[in-house]
Amino acid sequence: MLYHKIRLMKNPLIVKYFFLIGVFTFTSHSLLAQNCQQKLKLANKYYQEGKIELIIDLLQPCLAQQKLDKKQILEAFDLTSNAFYLMDSINQGAHYISSILNRNLTYKTSPDRPYSFKNGLFEISQRPQTQFGLDIGLNLSSVHLDDVFNGVFDLNTAQTIGGIKVDNLISEVKSEFGMSLKWIFIRKIGMRLELESGIGIQKINYNYLDNYKGQKTFISITDWQVPVMMNYRLPWLLEGNTINIQLGTVLRVLNNWDQKQVSGSILSLDNIRTHFNYDFALGIFLNVKTKYFIVRPRFTYSMGLSSRAKKLSWDQNIKYIYNSPSFVNYNNHFNHFSISVALLKPKFK
Repeated sequence: MLYHKIRLMKNPLIVKYFFLIGVFTFTSHSLLAQNCQQKLKLANKYYQEGKIELIIDLLQPCLAQQKLDKKQILEAFDLTSNAFYLMDSINQGAHYISSILNRNLTYKTSPDRPYSFKNGLFEISQRPQTQFGLDIGLNLSSVHLDDVFNGVFDLNTAQTIGGIKVDNLISEVKSEFGMSLKWIFIRKIGMRLELESGIGIQKINYNYLDNYKGQKTFISITDWQVPVMMNYRLPWLLEGNTINIQLGTVLRVLNNWDQKQVSGSILSLDNIRTHFNYDFALGIFLNVKTKYFIVRPRFTYSMGLSSRAKKLSWDQNIKYIYNSPSFVNYNNHFNHFSISVALLKPKFK
């Protein structure tokens, strides 16, 4: 390689040749860009004069070659789309509106544009073809002490264990905030309907007081989750941003079960819960448009439908002292309240 460099330096004709090519390329690009800027000015003049049919042929080569800066490209798309709308070519006009929104979600057109174009810009901006992004949230699961021992102990036979009443072995059961993280993908399937799915992970945390030993203990459950949701865009707007509701299910597969042992024995996971469960979920969210992304704050309530994998016998209950994680087996203990924020990149077509 060093030999070729030395040879190139010794041959001034080759150096001049590449230099001239570089100068020619730079000059031609500059001339094309300058030519497109002049065409854009001329297109604006044609628009003011009502020579709509001349705008499209004038600007399309410049849009294809992308010889304009970001602001000028948006202006060229605006003029071209308006021209198509004025000629009643709605589909072609909508195509260029999509090109505008793919570059700037909050694009504001000139007030003197025709109603058909401004209405098209508004309507298309409310329903991107696809969206994808990251959703980060916090969840809090509901806990009810009345159901902690429901179906686990026979209270008529085993009134006390170790001198402590059965229904007092666990107290101060509390939920702690858990994190969730998932990638989501949304596709438009109707004027107001969208199908949402994705994959992620969720951690559910509980703590409680073990009265048998007088110690605090915890249970932490980590699940893989796959949401399958139907989103509906409501007809109301909040300062131009859409309000949506969603209904669907969240499929969950157990990733990790972390339980601190303080008394008795830890039951086999097969005795505690199934590896697979699912929730019915209901949510409401707001799509807030920024220049390049949609920010989506959301509140969700989901009702879990996991059940015990194997019913415990009375002898097993006595042997193991108590089934400390039993409260997470019942439906009402898989109820989640979650808040999350998603950052979405929309795509218009």
